[in-house]
Amino acid sequence: MAEESELDRLDPEPAIVTLTSGFVLEIVRLRTRQFFRLLRVLTHGAGPAMMRAGLDFKDNPGEFASKLVVLVVMSIPDAESEAVAFLQSMCKPAGLVDKPESQLSKPQAAENKALWDKFNEALFNPPLEDTIDLIEAVVRQEAPELQALGKRLEGMLKLFQKTGQDKEPPEPEPSPEEMALSDHSLSSSTSSATSTGGGMSTSSNSPSAGSGSASRRRRLAASEST
Repeated sequence: MAEESELDRLDPEPAIVTLTSGFVLEIVRLRTRQFFRLLRVLTHGAGPAMMRAGLDFKDNPGEFASKLVVLVVMSIPDAESEAVAFLQSMCKPAGLVDKPESQLSKPQAAENKALWDKFNEALFNPPLEDTIDLIEAVVRQEAPELQALGKRLEGMLKLFQKTGQDKEPPEPEPSPEEMALSDHSLSSSTSSATSTGGGMSTSSNSPSAGSGSASRRRRLAASEST
């Protein structure tokens, strides 16, 4: 596939895919909602592991597009619903009357509705061959923008790491007021411990201790009288 010029990308011809049933689809351009759906496919499936294994945003555009096609296809088994939703959002029936609904005549509105009904039926559970064709058409159309976005994100991540923003911030030094309050709390707890120890030393004056001394005196008096 020949690479597009900048002028071609500013005013592109719509990509057309003919399904095995003969139904014709037009590929739309990737926008925010479609991009987030693509991320769901990649993050729910095998995408993260395969990106670590070799997707390089600095590859030449053709090689990058080929790797991205494989990446998306290999992610589908773990992200079936997300993949179908992504494909449905990236296509529309070819031949739609392109007017606001309020401006359509009754025949035009009926024709558009019939096309959308066929679209929903065709993409509810498409043949695998159609799925691969659609993924390839979508990815190759959007690969230059995705590659440029990837390079930009890589640059932002490197700057983030270079400036140390990925590290935990150091613990702030305590203020003089906080240090004084901490010293006061430590002093109070030490005084409390000393007072508790003194209280325990008076336990020898308890009634049980006194009764023990009186018992010894009675035994001594009995032994002397004998």
